[in-house]
Amino acid sequence: MENNWTINQTKELFSLVKSTIDRGEGLKIAFQQMAERSGRSLNSVRNYYYSQLKMFELVPKLAEDLGVETVSSRRAEFELFSKSEIEELMTKVLVGKAKGNSVRGVIATMACDDKEALRLQNKYRSMVAHHKARVTEIMNGLAEKNIPYFNPYLKKVVDGSAGDNLKRLNEYVAKLDVDEVAGFLNLLGKLV
Repeated sequence: MENNWTINQTKELFSLVKSTIDRGEGLKIAFQQMAERSGRSLNSVRNYYYSQLKMFELVPKLAEDLGVETVSSRRAEFELFSKSEIEELMTKVLVGKAKGNSVRGVIATMACDDKEALRLQNKYRSMVAHHKARVTEIMNGLAEKNIPYFNPYLKKVVDGSAGDNLKRLNEYVAKLDVDEVAGFLNLLGKLV
């Protein structure tokens, strides 16, 4: 089905949302009803609603001119993570995964309830996907302390002492002169 929404469908969606909220029910019910009526997917309806709600919040006159009645958002106040909370979360998950625990399992021990667990899990996934430099910094800190951790980019457990061996090898090679480096590389070539 085409993804174009008519003004009447938009009004109907916002009307369903209002009546659902007035009854004390969740928005998902309104989205499901609109999905059934319009032949669209639930996710498509939800995404459209939030995009339109944002637009109507930015330009209230537009909603008024179209005859669309919006309701005040019940969204909870967005709670940001502090730098120390991020470090604690990432450290516990990376170390826990190295011990054979799942991300969810580690987070379940940290969270007070399902809502907090979901929040922590989403933050962990976001950090891995979008903040590689920060995650790498945390992993480097664990390696410096010789703490085994799970590297989500290599998908393997890294023993903290292995990082020290590579560091020592790097320092050793850096101290060699040109002829000694050539001899060292020649020796390595024979081993491979």
